Amino acid sequence: MSVKKSVKSYLTPKEVAELLMVSTAAVRLWAESGDLNARLTAGGHRRFKLDDIKEFATKKNIQLNTKTSENPNILIVDDDIHFAEYLKTLLKIEIKNVEVEISLDGFDAANKLHDFTPNIMLLDLKMPGLDGFQVCQRVKNNPLQSHIRVIAISGDVNQEKIERLQAIGAETCLKKPIDVPALLKHLALS
Repeated sequence: MSVKKSVKSYLTPKEVAELLMVSTAAVRLWAESGDLNARLTAGGHRRFKLDDIKEFATKKNIQLNTKTSENPNILIVDDDIHFAEYLKTLLKIEIKNVEVEISLDGFDAANKLHDFTPNIMLLDLKMPGLDGFQVCQRVKNNPLQSHIRVIAISGDVNQEKIERLQAIGAETCLKKPIDVPALLKHLALS
């Protein structure tokens, strides 16, 4: 089964503001003055191309926000609350200054990504609603989130799934029950 790769072509004013580390009002003013190229949707909303934002940032000598942090932030996305809580406890014991959040499904993970900026996502593959493949693809196709390292975790791992995940941007897929030393080695944070 092939995975269709569809890169997100346009960003919202909020996403541009986060990328440029300014307010949405500043983005609106730059768009209105013509300094920052914007397209209008049929509904009259502004959308911006990533290339235009990069060019604008270079001209204005603005450093783009790549959301790096000294302390690792890890988002666990797994519909098994007991496994997710186990992973959270394990990571807090094993990794210094780690921040860990849990999402119990793909939709919640998508919402949480706007408030919590993880460096790493530990992602279950089998979940109701959005599965792990869909979540990974959405993260990797979003210019504001594509830097997030994705490590999948599943009870059903085979070479085909690993290759499919790697094709959409995940690093690997680890098998449940989790091999703790292997997980820590892949995380490379301790």
